[in-house]
Amino acid sequence: MDLSWIMIILGAVLVFGYIVYNATEQRIKALETRIKHVEKLLQDATQGQKIAEPNLNEELRELLQKGKMVEAVKRTRQEFGWSLLEAKQYVDELKTGN
Repeated sequence: MDLSWIMIILGAVLVFGYIVYNATEQRIKALETRIKHVEKLLQDATQGQKIAEPNLNEELRELLQKGKMVEAVKRTRQEFGWSLLEAKQYVDELKTGN
């Protein structure tokens, strides 16, 4: 095999490895965000405190009033680390007032 082909294959493997690593790193950060949120809710529940509505909901309601549904879902995903479906369902429930 020619040296240039070896370099091309090695480069492709490295690029693929970087893409997998980056995707995994993003998923880990999202899971860490979710865990922090759940830990806070659990701590509040075990201390007998009423679980308060997240401060984010007011910001989301403002976005919904302005017709920025996509922005609201995106912000929900950033804050809670949820999947697209989970964030959409949360925003839909907030929109209907549940």
